[in-house]
Amino acid sequence: MAERLTVEQLTALAPGDPVTIESHREGFSRTRRCTGTVARVAASGLLVKIANPRGGRPSVERYDRRTGLRQGGVTTALLVNGDPGEPTSERQRQAGQIDRLYLAWRRNRCDVDALRELHAAIAEQLAGSAGPGRPGGGTCAVTRG
Repeated sequence: MAERLTVEQLTALAPGDPVTIESHREGFSRTRRCTGTVARVAASGLLVKIANPRGGRPSVERYDRRTGLRQGGVTTALLVNGDPGEPTSERQRQAGQIDRLYLAWRRNRCDVDALRELHAAIAEQLAGSAGPGRPGGGTCAVTRG
């Protein structure tokens, strides 16, 4: 997870200030980042407007002014330092690349080159994640039956 905003940073926020929000769902390893704009500052919390990715009306969420945690909602979300475009880790960047390659292959399952690119990206991810003492031993072998 990214570095949370400090109490001083949270109290310094004013209406119109841009903020970065990091959210994740319990039991899932991926986090999502998006931007919002502080709409209103109250004694107990901040109201943040977040654009709807589908182009609809923006949503408004309330965040605690001392901790930066969202109040309510299904997922955990907090206000963090950083740019929403930057991946939170190298592993997440690679996972995003694998997702994009999979979607490209899924659009045309007869495209052998797209499947090879996907396979190579997965093999690279597995080779990088398996170090000494971990299953896989740093290599990836695929057998065809």
